[in-house]
Amino acid sequence: MITTLLNALVVGLIVISLVSIIRAYGGPSVLDRVVAINIITTNVVMIILIFAYLENSYYYIDVAFVFVLGAFIGTLCILKLLREGHII
Repeated sequence: MITTLLNALVVGLIVISLVSIIRAYGGPSVLDRVVAINIITTNVVMIILIFAYLENSYYYIDVAFVFVLGAFIGTLCILKLLREGHII
């Protein structure tokens, strides 16, 4: 029962990610694109965590943490670049 529900949730997250890809590609502003990329990374992390639960392999949680940290640092760099014109 829970496996079927989690598989349906993964399909829903993939659909939301595809819609976000369309939004990131055709967004009218740069901030719309940044938000769409954040939605995609959040969905990827959720899929990784669901996969870790379904496989009973909790080593994937470390992968999700590293992915979240990388996405957060990337978002900060993009926003600083947009604000100041340079990263460093």
